[in-house]
Amino acid sequence: MSERFDIVFYGILQPGTDRKAAQAAMAKLFKTTPEKVKSYFSGQRRVIKSQVDDLTAEKYRLTLERIGLTIKLETTDSLPPATTGSTRVGQGPPETEIDTGDISMAEVGANVIEHPQPVTPAPIGDISNISLAEVGAHVIEHPQPMTPVLIGDISDISLAEVGAHVIEHPQPVTAAPILDTSDISIADIGADLLEHPPEKKAASLPDISRLTLVKDH
Repeated sequence: MSERFDIVFYGILQPGTDRKAAQAAMAKLFKTTPEKVKSYFSGQRRVIKSQVDDLTAEKYRLTLERIGLTIKLETTDSLPPATTGSTRVGQGPPETEIDTGDISMAEVGANVIEHPQPVTPAPIGDISNISLAEVGAHVIEHPQPMTPVLIGDISDISLAEVGAHVIEHPQPVTAAPILDTSDISIADIGADLLEHPPEKKAASLPDISRLTLVKDH
């Protein structure tokens, strides 16, 4: 049996493709509604057409990628032929199949984007004096000379064995002495850690007994 393919879409679009425009284009391509193809853009594995030969698979891929979809062709030569007019979702059981019997391909060359955005070409200045250099030519007019760094005789240099000390005279590291901490303990939570805290004096208030409130007229 010849090799068969699933035409798979993972919801990935071509760079610069608008999602809504791609959904509308796909709906027009398969002569259905954008709502019916919206689930194909969820990011999960969606089989648009299953068990097709290589020529049909390539035709679908080119057509679908022309409207902005990124299509993957997965071999299914070990699977039985799919039922005509159905599309499998992932590798699930039969109840996950989506009926696509009313879907057909638009004619070759049909405009599948209903309202394409006009693309205004960017203006290009006068390039009549520009030409391509020959193959292998130096395209930098005044390249800076590169002087190679001289390497001395390294014939007497070798790699030390794994785990060897590569520092000939390492400085000894002396651990800091730890004093006797047997009489040190942690205070209780909320304890005052200052043995003789300074007395806090209350702020003095001025005599306000002669002050009265005046009613605003």
